[in-house]
Amino acid sequence: MNRFKKSRFSVMMSFVLICAFWATARDYSGVVVNKTDGTPIEGVLVSVDHSEFYARTDQNGRFSITNLTVAVSERPAHKAEPHIARWNLNGRTLDLRSAPMVTSASVYAVNGKRVFNSRIPASRVVGLPGGLATGAYLLELRGEQGALARAQIVLSNQAASSFTFGSAPMSAGAPRLTKSAQAMAVSERLIFRHDEYLPKDSAMTGSNTDMRIELKPDERSFVFDQSKVREYRFTISADSLTYLNTYGYREEFIPAELNFEGNIIGKVGVRYKGSDYTLPRCFFPNGDTTGGNPRKTCAKISYKIKFTQYDPEKRFYGLKKLNLHAFSADATKMREMISYELFRDMGIHAPRTSYANVYVNNVLIGLFLAVEEIDGRFTKSRWPDHGNGNLYKEVWPKSGDTRYYLDGLKTNDDPIESADVRKMVSYYNAISSSNEQNFEQNLSSYMDFDYLLRYLAVDVAIKNWDGIRSWYWDNAKREGKNHNYFFYEEETSNGKIWIVPWDMDQALVERDTYFDAMGGGGFGGGFGGQALPQWNVPTTNCGNQSAGFGGGNTFVPPNCDKLTKLMAAVYWNRYVQLGDLFLNDLFVSQRLNDKINRHSNLITNAVQQDPNINQGTWTNDVNSLKNYLPRNISSFRSYLHP
Repeated sequence: MNRFKKSRFSVMMSFVLICAFWATARDYSGVVVNKTDGTPIEGVLVSVDHSEFYARTDQNGRFSITNLTVAVSERPAHKAEPHIARWNLNGRTLDLRSAPMVTSASVYAVNGKRVFNSRIPASRVVGLPGGLATGAYLLELRGEQGALARAQIVLSNQAASSFTFGSAPMSAGAPRLTKSAQAMAVSERLIFRHDEYLPKDSAMTGSNTDMRIELKPDERSFVFDQSKVREYRFTISADSLTYLNTYGYREEFIPAELNFEGNIIGKVGVRYKGSDYTLPRCFFPNGDTTGGNPRKTCAKISYKIKFTQYDPEKRFYGLKKLNLHAFSADATKMREMISYELFRDMGIHAPRTSYANVYVNNVLIGLFLAVEEIDGRFTKSRWPDHGNGNLYKEVWPKSGDTRYYLDGLKTNDDPIESADVRKMVSYYNAISSSNEQNFEQNLSSYMDFDYLLRYLAVDVAIKNWDGIRSWYWDNAKREGKNHNYFFYEEETSNGKIWIVPWDMDQALVERDTYFDAMGGGGFGGGFGGQALPQWNVPTTNCGNQSAGFGGGNTFVPPNCDKLTKLMAAVYWNRYVQLGDLFLNDLFVSQRLNDKINRHSNLITNAVQQDPNINQGTWTNDVNSLKNYLPRNISSFRSYLHP
C-alpha cells in the first residue's frame, strides 16, 4: 500500500507550544466482522478520514494501518526571526506584545465551529471568553498577508505558558490544514466501507491495535450482486404497452407486474427514462415533441422502476426505485459499471450496479445495467446516522437564490414551501466571500476537502467529460451549468455537504470530448480542435467557448467557477498527492484488466442473446477499451506531473 507521510503544522500544548520537531506514530489494526453472524468480511475499505492512509481487510477480515505519523517541521519555511506568544490560563489572556506581526486570532472547537475571533487590540493582549471549557481547540494566528501559525491546543490547568513562531506568513509550500479544524483535533475517524454492508465511522483518540468492528448487512446489496446477471420479467397489458411506446417521452409511469429471479414482486410502476436530449429523439426524429406523431424508434430505452407507485409501503429489498440503463452510449457494456466502481474504490459515495436481463411479456429486450437510485434510501444507506438530510440534483453552490436550491431538492420537499435550504445558501455565501487566504477557514465546516479532491482525481482520470467540470452555456440565462451529480447535506447542525456522481455512461472513453478535443489521449492538448482548459487552469476568458467535439455546445471553463478555482489554487499539491495514490493503487492497468475480464466473462452469454448487440462488435470494443486504458493512465500521470 502506498502511503504519503502527512505533515501538519500543528503543535500539541498543555499549554506549551514550541515550534520544534516532534512526531507521534499511531497504529490501527483489528478485525471487521458481520454483525449478524460474526463471520469475517473481506475487502472492507478502512481509511483514516478521507486521507491517503488506508487498508483493505484480508480474507480473515483483518486490517492494519501502521506508522501513521504526524510530524511537525523544526521551524517555519522562512528565515524570519521567531516571535513569542504568551498565554495566561487563569486570566484567559493571550499576550502578543512580542508578536507584532499578528493582527488577528481565532479559536475553533473540535467540530470545526469558530468559537472566538478577534482583531488584536492596541494593547496587544487578547482576552478569550471565559466559557471555553477545558479540552482541545485549534488556534490560528494571522497577519496581514495570511496565516502565521496554526496549532492544536489543549486547555489544561497550567497557569501560564508560551510558544514561538516566525514573523513571516506561512509559505505556499508549508503544510496546510489538510481537512478542517476537526481533523486537527485530538480524535480522527476510521471509516469502514463495503458495498454489501452499511458503513460505519469510529472516532479514534490514539493507537488501537485490537479493534473489533461489526458491520450490519445491507439488504439492498442483494440486488447489486456483481457476480450474477439478474432476471427482471415485466408483464404489461397491451393498452399500457402501446401507451408507453407512444408517449414514453413524457416519462409517465404505467402499471406492470414484476417477477424478479422467479419471485413475484407484484404491481410496480414502469416508465422510460433518459435525458432531455436523448429520450425525445427516440420518439421524434429531431426531438421536437410539439409537432408530428410520436413513434418509438429506439430498440432499447432505459427504464425507471417505482415500487411505491401503487403501494406507498412497497419495498424491493429496501429500495423504492431502481434504474435499468440500456447502455445506449456504452458499446462495451461495462464503462459505467467500472466508473462507479472506481469512485467507490476511492472512497466516494457512488451508486451500486449489477447486470440484468430484462423481459417484457416474455420477450427478451436485452442486457441492462441495474443502477441504484440516488434518493433518501441511498442517503440512509451511506449515512446511517445522518441520512435524513437534503438531497439536491444538479444545483452547484453558485447562487444565493433560495428558489434555485428548492428547484433541485429531491428529499424533504413535501411541501416544498416549508423546505429548509438555508445551509446551501450559506455554503454559497461562504464560497462567495472567500479568497485563497481564508478559503480553508471559511469552508471547513461545510465540506471535506480531501473528499472533493478524490472525486476530482477520479473524474479527470476516467475522462468523465459530461460531469461537474463541463459547464454548458445557457444562452437564455447567460450562464454556465454543469450536471450529472447530486449534493447531499447531512441533517445535523455541523454536518457537511457531499457530492455524489451520476450518469457515468460517457466515462472511461479514449478521448475526453471537451478537454482533449481532437488531441487523442492527452489532457487539453488539442491537435486541430480547441480544448477547454482543465479545472485547475486559470483563465481570464469566462464567456462561452467552443470545444473541438462540442456538438454545437459552448462552455464556460471550469476554473471560472469560484469553488473550483479556489480548490485548485489552495489544494493543487494535495490533489496531486491523492491523484498519485489513485494512479499507484487503483488506476492500474492489471487491476483494470481484471475488472474488464471479470465483467466480460459474466455477460458473454447475455450479449449473445441480446437481439440488439453484435457480439463481434462488442468483443472489438472491449479489446479497444483494454488497449487504450494504459494510454489514459499515462496521460493522467502526465497531467499531474507535466
